Amino acid sequence: MIRKITQVLFVLTILLSLSSCMDTKQKTQAFVNSYNNSAANFSNEIIISTEAKAFHNEKRIEINVETSIEQNENNKSIYGQMFPLFLKEALTTDQNVKDLIEEGVVFDVNFLADDRTSIAEFKIDQKELAALLKKNAGKPTISAESLASSDSDTQLQQILVMMNQNMPFKNNDGSKILKIYVNDKKQLVYQVEMPEDVLEILKNNAANSLVKESILREGQLQKVASTVSRYGIKDIKYEYLNAKGKIVNSMVITEKDLKL
Repeated sequence: MIRKITQVLFVLTILLSLSSCMDTKQKTQAFVNSYNNSAANFSNEIIISTEAKAFHNEKRIEINVETSIEQNENNKSIYGQMFPLFLKEALTTDQNVKDLIEEGVVFDVNFLADDRTSIAEFKIDQKELAALLKKNAGKPTISAESLASSDSDTQLQQILVMMNQNMPFKNNDGSKILKIYVNDKKQLVYQVEMPEDVLEILKNNAANSLVKESILREGQLQKVASTVSRYGIKDIKYEYLNAKGKIVNSMVITEKDLKL
């Protein structure tokens, strides 16, 4: 689920940093050309393809990202929140992109699921840019340039900072993702607040094992396991919290479980 976002948005923040000193139309076309020329190099298990189009008469750039993410209500709920928030912040830390927006160019971004239906979409115009800059005033910012020049551990920490400052994210089932971090065992940890009725079930270790088996059967986790392994992460841990923030139970999915 959230593990996919790291790879997808890391790629996009770098691609979205390309522009030069020209007039608005030239900069728009240069951005689109650079984006499309670079995009093919970043196709992987998650990003099938991505393309930018310039609509000069409308002063608009349209970006479509075709992914392998399954279209369902839970994915749409999570990615519909996280993709826009994370990428909006990445966009608005890039000076070239900010320049285009301030010159009146609108960015339309659409993430497509595996059936080519929309799983997340958003628009950034001058009004949205102003609101984002006001909202993020004083907060740590992550630029595409800093991601590109950082080592892998720093890249991951920067991305997690950006994600966590937009938490919590609510799932359709009533659960909330509160925090994502890397612990001292190099495990990627998701702290999830669960509804009380679900927590009662998850207190049972046998039920917890069934949840683990179900996650592994879906195959989605294995698809992105190689992506997080680039950061030296072998295990993924889920900590289940109650409404008071107390950890009730946890589950670890290991490298062996994933059969990497």
